[in-house]
Amino acid sequence: MTHKQAWMIRPCPCEIPRLEEFRRKGVVAIGWPGIGDLTGKSREELKHLLSQPPYSYEDRRLGSAYATVDIMVNRIRPGDLVLVPDGDDIYFAEVTSGYRYDQSVDNKDGYPHQRAVAWFSATAARRDLSDALRISLRAPRTAADLSQHVREIEALAQGGSFDAGAADASGSTQVSYPLRPGCEITFTIPNDITRQEAQRLSAYFASLYFVE
Repeated sequence: MTHKQAWMIRPCPCEIPRLEEFRRKGVVAIGWPGIGDLTGKSREELKHLLSQPPYSYEDRRLGSAYATVDIMVNRIRPGDLVLVPDGDDIYFAEVTSGYRYDQSVDNKDGYPHQRAVAWFSATAARRDLSDALRISLRAPRTAADLSQHVREIEALAQGGSFDAGAADASGSTQVSYPLRPGCEITFTIPNDITRQEAQRLSAYFASLYFVE
C-alpha cells in the first residue's frame, strides 16, 4: 500500500500560465511574491504574514491563501505526487525537494515559493479521471490535498488506468473547504450529485449560523 500523499497545484501563479516554464525548470510553484523566504514558518506565522501588507487579507480570503501557502511550505513531502491541471490536460510529477525560495523570481508577477519535481511522461485528459477526482479538481484554490485519490493519481502518472468502481463502491467522495483560518470542514457528497441537489446543500449551509 502506498504511503504517498497527492496534491493539486494549479500552474498559474499571479494568474499567468506557467506550465511549460515549470516543466522546463522542473518545478511547481505558487505566487504570493513580496513576503520573502518562508522556510520554517509555521501556519500561524504564514497567516500573520498574509494578513499584513502587501496583501492584508482577511476572513475567507486569508484562510484560503494561507492554507495554500502552508501546503507548499510545510505539508508537501519529497516523494509525494502532484497533479497539475491545464485546461482539459492533466500532468503529473513527483516531488524531489523540500520547500525552496527563489529570489530571482520574487517580483510582482513571480512565483518564488517552489518545490523541485520530476515530471512524468504520462499525461491524461479530464475525461480519463474518475468522477470523484474530477469533483475534487473543482476546488477553487491554487493548491489542494488530493490524497484520497492517491492510488488513482499514481496509476495515471505511470501511464496506467484506474478502476474507480472497484476502488470505491460507495459512489461518494470527500470534499474539504477552508471555512476560516484554522478551520477546514470536510463533508461527503455523492459522485453523481445534481445541480439542484448542490443548490439545496448550499441553502442548508447558509442556514447554519449562530452569530451575525
